[in-house]
Amino acid sequence: MPESKKRKKVVERRIAQQHAQENRKAAAPEQSPRWWVPVMVGLAVLGLIIIVIAYITGGRFPIPGLSNGNINIFVGIGFMLVGFLMTMGWK
Repeated sequence: MPESKKRKKVVERRIAQQHAQENRKAAAPEQSPRWWVPVMVGLAVLGLIIIVIAYITGGRFPIPGLSNGNINIFVGIGFMLVGFLMTMGWK
């Protein structure tokens, strides 16, 4: 086999290896941090607990200093909304 054909095959092999490495990097998506799922689920559950407590106590708790009892419900919905929005960033 002539020297130029050997070099050509070596170059082609190196290019194929580089393409394979690039494809592996592109195929493996970046993972979310380990704390992402517990925080996401925790916020959703915390929001649900706040809403349930607000309904049971007529809006006086879990945050007693708020002037209107419905604010507690909005706080719970806010926690749940943040937990839901975090699902879109989960990989």
